[in-house]
Parts: sequence; structure tokens; C-alpha cells
Amino acid sequence: MSTLTQKGATYSNRAHILNQSRLLAQALDDIASQVEAVRSQGNFGVNGSASPPSAPSALQASVKSGLFTVTIVHPNAPAGTQWRLQYSSSPQFTNPIDVGLLHPVFQASLPQQVLYFRAAAKFPASAQSAWTYFGSSAKPVSVS
Repeated sequence: MSTLTQKGATYSNRAHILNQSRLLAQALDDIASQVEAVRSQGNFGVNGSASPPSAPSALQASVKSGLFTVTIVHPNAPAGTQWRLQYSSSPQFTNPIDVGLLHPVFQASLPQQVLYFRAAAKFPASAQSAWTYFGSSAKPVSVS
């Protein structure tokens, strides 16, 4: 009997093809399962475009002796999630410094600065989520 091994894998006229030719149905099931595995592992949507992951839930930021540490809180972030962190000396994020992160922790020695931070999540092939601010978007909190 033919089986689709990936949850969500299917193709048009599967039942009819299965009734006509088990070998053809097995081959198509295998192809459909492989396509679904790639789509799922690559975080691709049905039409190929990846939807962005959820936004981080919070940022934690601190500084000690000029060493800034920012932790992006993103519970249950899907596999393949990357983060964009921006920091600026302006709460309006004028001319921000943009840092791409593969892990949700950032550290940098930036002595004698007052900085504001925000982060967003994305997949390699997606747009980014909404920004999450240290503080809020209306009133970012400085770290100094």
C-alpha cells in the first residue's frame, strides 16, 4: 500500500491514481513527501514564500563596564530562526547599527555610550517580524 510519510503531503487525484496504479502512486507519494519535508524544514509557505516567524516576546539588556549584553526572549522560536538586532544612540533609531544573529544573545564592548535596542525575527528566505523594543516602541528604554 502507498503512504505519504510527511504530515500535510498530498497531490491532486491521489485516490484515483492509487486505484489505477500502485507503483505510480508509491512514486508520487515519495515525491510529495520529499517536497513537503523540504517545505517544512525550509519554513516555506505553500507558494514558496516563507512567512516570518513570530516576533520576539521581549528583550533583556544590561551593561557592565561598557560590555552590553542583550538577550532576545523568543520562546519556541522555530528551527532556522535568525534575529536582527538594531541599536542606536537615538530612541527614534536614526542611523541604527544592524547586527544579524544566529543565536538570540548579543554582546559588545561599547564603552561610554547610551544605547537603545530593538530586535526582530526572520527566516533566511522571509521578511522579518515586527520589531520588539527594549521598553516599548512608543518609549524605548535606554541602556547606559
